[in-house]
Amino acid sequence: MEDLETFVAVVEHGSFTAAAHALGITVTVVSRRIRGLERRLNTRLLNRTTRRVSVTEAGARYHADVRPALEALRDSEARLQQLSSEPSGELRVAAPMSFGIRRLGPLLAQFAAAHPRLRVRLELDDRMVDIVAQGMDLALRIGHLDDSSLVARPILPIPMMLCAAPAYLERHGTPRQAADLAEHVCLHYSIPGQREAWTLREMGRSVTVQVRGGFCSNNGDVLCQAAVAGLGVVLLPEFIVGQDLAAGTLLPLAPGLSAPSVTLYGLYPSRQFVPVKVKLLLDHLMATVV
Repeated sequence: MEDLETFVAVVEHGSFTAAAHALGITVTVVSRRIRGLERRLNTRLLNRTTRRVSVTEAGARYHADVRPALEALRDSEARLQQLSSEPSGELRVAAPMSFGIRRLGPLLAQFAAAHPRLRVRLELDDRMVDIVAQGMDLALRIGHLDDSSLVARPILPIPMMLCAAPAYLERHGTPRQAADLAEHVCLHYSIPGQREAWTLREMGRSVTVQVRGGFCSNNGDVLCQAAVAGLGVVLLPEFIVGQDLAAGTLLPLAPGLSAPSVTLYGLYPSRQFVPVKVKLLLDHLMATVV
């Protein structure tokens, strides 16, 4: 590319010196690039004497072919630079189902309205999708992240609530400590190939409890509905159970038994050349998700 640009500059400026000045390089570099290009092509492109430079017939034909190609490449580079500085094109986002419906939808609508050149495509799925294979620009995930090559940006902590319906607690009693949960029906996420375990805080220390129950789902809203129906104890993000806790259809368990917050992360493929549309959406979420 440098050799081609140098050749075109010499032809259009009429001398090695003028081309060197236009390109911001030395005459020696111009001469070396032209010699290298002629060696690769095995063709003399320029006739040069101590006083002037002229274009050979082969050089004139080559210039006619090369100049439009260079201009097309420059135009392409300019368009890419514009894409890296202005949000445009398609923005594909993956997010958990309940979070997407309850919290993310309105925020993405605001973002899309502020950036009309973007086509925002939101895909909701509680599975851990492969964002690279699926062509996603950004994935939002809640909780523990497996080791991967993805870049994870923390967005905000999400409180977790351990709760049950009043009717369930009247029938079965209220668990007072983590060990009591072994005697209770626990509504939990269905994770293929894994036993369900809850990490809780009891009297200031972390405790992991294996839970059991006859009802599970891969969606938090379904588990919340089951808990409200009195089927068992549930551990869910506050944004799912908050309204039911406020209404009294779900009750928190003993004050000494709680769950640590989890983190909402934004995941994207690489730290290098992060598209501006991804940066802007992450900044928008950091400022608006509460």
